[in-house]
Amino acid sequence: MTRTESAPLTTETSLEAPALPLSWAGGPVDALLADAARAHPARVAIRSGDAEISYAELDAAATDWARTLHRVFDEPPGTVAVAQALDPGFPAVYYGILRAGGTAAVVNPWLPAPVLAHVLRLSKARLAVVSREVRERLLPLLDTLPDLQRVLVLGEDLADGGGGGDWHPTAPAEEDRAVILFTSGSTGVPKAVQLSHRNIKVNAAQMAAAHRISSSSTVLLHLPIYHPMHMNTAVSMAATQVLCTSSRPAEAIDLANRTAATHYYTFPVRLLELAAEPDLPNLSLDTVTLMASGGTAVPPRVVRTLADTFGLSLLQGYGMCETSSLASSDDPDAPRAGSVGLPLDGSRIRIVDPETGKVLSAYETGEIQIHGPHVMQGYLGHSGPSPVDEDGWLATGDMGHLDEDGYLFMFDRVKDAFRCGGELVSPTAVERRLDAHSAVRDCAVVGGPDPVFGTSAVAFVVFEEGADADIDTVLGAVNAELTDGQRIRRVEVVPDIPRLATGKVARDELRGRLVGS
Repeated sequence: MTRTESAPLTTETSLEAPALPLSWAGGPVDALLADAARAHPARVAIRSGDAEISYAELDAAATDWARTLHRVFDEPPGTVAVAQALDPGFPAVYYGILRAGGTAAVVNPWLPAPVLAHVLRLSKARLAVVSREVRERLLPLLDTLPDLQRVLVLGEDLADGGGGGDWHPTAPAEEDRAVILFTSGSTGVPKAVQLSHRNIKVNAAQMAAAHRISSSSTVLLHLPIYHPMHMNTAVSMAATQVLCTSSRPAEAIDLANRTAATHYYTFPVRLLELAAEPDLPNLSLDTVTLMASGGTAVPPRVVRTLADTFGLSLLQGYGMCETSSLASSDDPDAPRAGSVGLPLDGSRIRIVDPETGKVLSAYETGEIQIHGPHVMQGYLGHSGPSPVDEDGWLATGDMGHLDEDGYLFMFDRVKDAFRCGGELVSPTAVERRLDAHSAVRDCAVVGGPDPVFGTSAVAFVVFEEGADADIDTVLGAVNAELTDGQRIRRVEVVPDIPRLATGKVARDELRGRLVGS
């Protein structure tokens, strides 16, 4: 069955063009795997180290897990948490939960124990399938988890395919909840994002189209965790996934060449490490046609370094749990420097004034809002107002602007922006100008107290070793390219910039340094 989603014309702004049509297959999410196994049973689905798992084997393993869950609960299992370790066992558990009629609560195994307990309580998970290390951290917390009945170890407590009785696969509706993802908690405790079968399947089709993934693709994942977005997209096209568990970028490059990877997915921190690799001039990507990253912006100097080395433009995108996850992607055939691309097929993006809600024009900075069939059902157990309005527009809490062609340029969280002289200032926009100066190795900008303007830009700067430049010279050159509101009025020279595990600037820490100074 094929559906076509398209959005109606809108007259709110010339930038809000109608959404491009999107075709996607209906049915439950686990049908992605069943269809791939039926069409390409012998094709390698997952390659991890020396192990290879075919699509037929992966589909059978998912069914074994579904039977096991039915045996354990003698009914649909409800919510089952699964740790998203970059492990070849993760996909079988994930699709098995859905095949049994349950909801997969996808949990980051690196969460601190109190946060891990919080997300398990929030999801009301009845069973958790996690790594041995996570299981040991959970055991002392079991008394605080009233819904959690059992904890199994991924890869050790194997599914038992012999005890399913008269079990048959369920047939959930497209709007039934399939997956729970958890926000990072960067603005508080993590929220539980509810995604339907339709949300997940639509986003898989969107990403496959945006990134040109087909059945002949080999997708290398150099990531710390197994993100369902990449997995569902690859499975939807019966592509091969290669798991790279090494943290060293040079080893990932070597693995990409040895496995003839066509797509290379990583995240910003590892790209920063790759750009600083001493042996970078001797590295090459022989078969990769698309290198992509998301999560946070990659500094332009790193993008240029990698482009010069590999002859590839780094494809950057934008998304969040609430959009299932990808929302926009740069065009592989016509990338636009600094952009996170165009809205995915079937969706729209607009920019609004965060205070008035007015839809803004090209190059005006405001809050990013997203509309489309990949937007979440809502938060679980959240009593506050929904970020999705009655017309289906999701307020992201992120800032950016659109250019005249509708390409999105993402900057900051709304909470990190500040007003100076009546102008709404994006710290990231100022950082990009500062980072472009040859004497600057790294930098970060926050809004700090100002006796005249109330708030103005404060820059924390790491200079290149041996750079022949002083503060006043650099500041004069950079400020000449900034608006009055963006002008840097205070500079702190520092040895390094504090960052979160995702690579994002730890702005709260920097703002804290300014208190009382």
